[in-house]
Amino acid sequence: MDAAAAYKRRALESASPIGLIVLLYQAACQNLRRAIAAVEAGDIETRTAALNLVLAIIAELKAALDFERGAEVAQQFARFYHVAQRTVLDAGFRQAAAPLRELLDSFTQVQAAWQRADALPPGATSVEQVRAVAARPQQEPVAWQA
Repeated sequence: MDAAAAYKRRALESASPIGLIVLLYQAACQNLRRAIAAVEAGDIETRTAALNLVLAIIAELKAALDFERGAEVAQQFARFYHVAQRTVLDAGFRQAAAPLRELLDSFTQVQAAWQRADALPPGATSVEQVRAVAARPQQEPVAWQA
């Protein structure tokens, strides 16, 4: 096993539940960047592979939603992920980088909110606290309307 793979494995093994969500967002952002570059270069194979990984990550994020405990927040994320899936599929079909850039901006903002939530003291990550942390965006908030 190479050093990079060992580092990733240790990061996964030691991450908190919220930290795992952050890692998924990081991977989605990385693959969105790869897809954008591939679209701009006309590299269909790389674009397809990167977008398929983004779709798989979105599916994992959707599967992690807890509608019982998360209530409205989980519903909002479900809408966000639905729009994200549609955006990825449409952008891949049309070979368009602009929608992928917008999605990357949204994922970057949400990732930052999750990182702030992960930095809260242990036991301090109730839905209300995560909502309060997420409500402090570093940029303009993103509308997640389907």
